[in-house]
Amino acid sequence: MNTARALPILAVLSGGLAGLAGEAPPSVVRWQADESTTVLLVEDDRVPVVELRLAFPVGDWSPWARENHADEAFRIQFHDPDGALRRRADALGIRPWFSVSSRSMLLSVSFLREDTEAVFELVRDILANRSFDRSELRRWRKERALGWKQKQRSPHFRLEQAARRTLFRPGDSRRVPWEKPPRVSTDVERLVATRDVILRLPGRQIGLAGNIDRATAEQVVENLLPPALERPPAGIDPLLLPPRGPDERPRRLVIPMRRLTQVYMVLGRIAPAIGDPDYPAFLVADHVLGGNFHSRLSTALRHEKGDTYGAGTRGGNDLVPEAYGLATFTRAPNAASAEATLREVLATFHENGITEEERALAAGFLVGRGWRRRASPGAVLAEAMWEQQFGLPRGYRDRLAAQAAALTLDEIDAFIRRFHDPERFGIVIARPR
Repeated sequence: MNTARALPILAVLSGGLAGLAGEAPPSVVRWQADESTTVLLVEDDRVPVVELRLAFPVGDWSPWARENHADEAFRIQFHDPDGALRRRADALGIRPWFSVSSRSMLLSVSFLREDTEAVFELVRDILANRSFDRSELRRWRKERALGWKQKQRSPHFRLEQAARRTLFRPGDSRRVPWEKPPRVSTDVERLVATRDVILRLPGRQIGLAGNIDRATAEQVVENLLPPALERPPAGIDPLLLPPRGPDERPRRLVIPMRRLTQVYMVLGRIAPAIGDPDYPAFLVADHVLGGNFHSRLSTALRHEKGDTYGAGTRGGNDLVPEAYGLATFTRAPNAASAEATLREVLATFHENGITEEERALAAGFLVGRGWRRRASPGAVLAEAMWEQQFGLPRGYRDRLAAQAAALTLDEIDAFIRRFHDPERFGIVIARPR
């Protein structure tokens, strides 16, 4: 990257946008570039920076994406054999970023306003690139194979993998990130065809934030993407099967691993999805139980007993029911004591609920952290694009936080008695062989 050109961008992002956290967020303007493509614009002229985000509604949870090597097909398009595209990006002091998540693929890039025309010309050429670098793909192939071998030695990965296999059935997309990935394809013709389908998927989004007005935005997005497909290919949506119930999964699963000196454990079950009527209460209960440095779990296992450096909850924040667990680790000789404490904390939580002070602190945290979704034009844009993709109203997560903060202590305790029943949790342990 051209460091001399990149420094002004970094300076304005760290300084000029910082004041937005305490001000009303810029508004989001939407229009249809065509019936399959939404444009979202967050205009803010206080700094000479623009952010472009191109989002496509498919991710690694999609069976079609996995079968057609969509991950590497999307990411490789910036790599032409002679590196001409990357040299042009370097001359502009930018680095287009390609990312693949569970249900979307994103191309994002930030640039100086004066370079708008040149950046959009580069992006068009990237999206039209049909000459992918096979040597880069071969490097990715080796990297993926080595990465998978490395993951088999990670107790954190093995623990999460085992937990998901107990909670979700074979073939469920929620298991995909923890299953062995397909070998990276070097078939350029096939990858180009897959990339072309991704770019044409209905429901795609073009997002712009920063120092760009609507007239300019309408001009630069014209013909940015190829015509959309009439309908997406079969298998594009995630495959979500009914999760296993408590009676269908083991109550205790032990994973022996070589070369461990510590024991890792997670006490888990399925959490309510975002949008479930119980989700606001879940947010409060989770924060108290394991969502902060002075949570019930952290206090019991770290501050009081010194059994671990880390204890808390994880997972359970998705638009579909997801894995959720109480997790910690400790030295091997202390495993039984740590497990007993983990279970005791859950049992006490289930029986007695939380205090009014804990409820108030959690409510303040949940409402207060919403500033991050308004901290910059880019943050406002990212939130609006997430809401648009899943058909959610504007300010959806802020409303959830407000709903959570408005719950009474009795309402939260009633949820805890339903959800945090120790009988509905199973434990997975990774320990030395």
